[in-house]
Amino acid sequence: MKKIDINIYKDSYLIYNRKSTDDADNQKNSLTYQLNENQKHAKRSNLRIANITIPNFCKNGIIDESHSGFKQDDDFEINADGSIQTTVERPKFLQLVRMLKNHEIKGVISLCWDRASRNEQDDVLLKKLMRKGCDIQFSQTNYEKSSSGDLHMGVDGMFASHYSKVISEKVRLANDKLRAEGKCLYTAPIGYFDKGSSDKPIDIERAPIVKRIFELYSTGEWSFRELAKWANKEGLTTKPTRKHRTKDEILSNVMLEGREKIARPATHKTIENILKNPFYIGKLRIKDTYIDGKFHQPLIDVGIFNKVQEVLKSRCVSIHYFDKQFSTYRALIRCSCGRAFSAYEQKGIIYYRTRCATSCNNPVKNLKEEYIHTQVQSVLDKIYFSDEELKEIQEQAHIGLDNITTKRNKELDDLYVRQKRVFADLDFITKNRITLLRTNSMSIDALKFDEDRLSAEMNEINQKLSIYGETAQEMLKYVLTFSELVKNASLYYKFSLDSEKRDLATIVFTELIFHEGKLVKYNAKEGFEALLKRNVSSCSGGRDRTCDLSVNSGLLYL
Repeated sequence: MKKIDINIYKDSYLIYNRKSTDDADNQKNSLTYQLNENQKHAKRSNLRIANITIPNFCKNGIIDESHSGFKQDDDFEINADGSIQTTVERPKFLQLVRMLKNHEIKGVISLCWDRASRNEQDDVLLKKLMRKGCDIQFSQTNYEKSSSGDLHMGVDGMFASHYSKVISEKVRLANDKLRAEGKCLYTAPIGYFDKGSSDKPIDIERAPIVKRIFELYSTGEWSFRELAKWANKEGLTTKPTRKHRTKDEILSNVMLEGREKIARPATHKTIENILKNPFYIGKLRIKDTYIDGKFHQPLIDVGIFNKVQEVLKSRCVSIHYFDKQFSTYRALIRCSCGRAFSAYEQKGIIYYRTRCATSCNNPVKNLKEEYIHTQVQSVLDKIYFSDEELKEIQEQAHIGLDNITTKRNKELDDLYVRQKRVFADLDFITKNRITLLRTNSMSIDALKFDEDRLSAEMNEINQKLSIYGETAQEMLKYVLTFSELVKNASLYYKFSLDSEKRDLATIVFTELIFHEGKLVKYNAKEGFEALLKRNVSSCSGGRDRTCDLSVNSGLLYL
């Protein structure tokens, strides 16, 4: 701070006005009202206001500060000389105290005691300054220099502190009541509007994009950055907000209300925050825990939200790119050592190359794209049932279906028993939550962990029950129809465009492993995996082949 020439303002005063952030309805809280009253007092008492302007402090001798007077730092330091050091939270008030202590000005004019002081620490500072000869005057009060004046000052200080505490307590209790009612006191995330604590309607423009973000990320094939690029192309933006004020702007009393709200493009951090937010499944955050909200509609199913959390833990790597050159098998083919192949072009021919570790014993590091096509096509030839397989399935269907139906009914009974147990456990936690917490039988974290675990188990049970909803005969018909549909997949693959080849390959496979120039292993997705792993060799000819429905029964419950 620039030191003031003591000879210029030693007989002058500053005016100090404070607007409290926790008491908006009080007339005394208006800076304009305080300024008018303080200027009238200065004129009435013939007090000269210092014509001084200090950036971020005062203008023409007038200090305006917006701060809750009750906020104070409870910590303190004991210095080596025995003195006790505390912190003053109001920056302008602190600078004013320094100027008064150094006698750079004669005094200060404030409206009343609770505008200058709202807590015990400030009381002590003001009284010490008065004893040092600083002239601290109040427009609405006059304190006599006597024991009666000291008593009057003490009473005003006590009531000012009490009033501030009451306001703070009322705000806290009101917020606790709203939280207990399941109302949201903070800004809802992208995909919702904010129309009050009990009204968070869905944003019909942003919500579908948010849902799609969850669906795409749950596949494990997208990164935050690639999803952000995709979301921006779809038109997703953040909710309109005002730019944060700088420290200088806060000290200059620049109000947020005067700034225009701006919606910004989505970033990788935006995507991360969306995917981790339980608000989308109907939860509300209270400190470090979450409760069920009652006034906003869940946007995301609990099952897909839990799946996304698992993918987040696995730190998946994106195989979708918007700003890189297209290649049919990008991030899809790997060497047996685990290293990925990357595409490059030479003399008009597309090759794939891998940079393996020195310990890798794979001698073939380069593959032609056309050769990869033929290897993938040979696997696709095995997806569907051959005519011999279909014939044997139909001949032995009655035996296999009876076995499957019996097995299905037993598994259904087990699922209903599990479902009943989980229902009972969730009901117990719901009814005894308060008792468990009061008796310290369980902590909040333990309760939340059990609720999440049971909810995930219930979701798993419901998914399995929905699968078992169809009869074995219906599932057999579905499997045979599915086999017929993919019968020509190999032919389609052979004559498709490169982009279509990639779509087909990623529908069927998650990974293709090459060693010595051959496709030695592949990881297929659900459904395709069961078809590809069936006992094809035993159904290639002869009366001893065994390709009955019991062998392939796993296909019925994909």
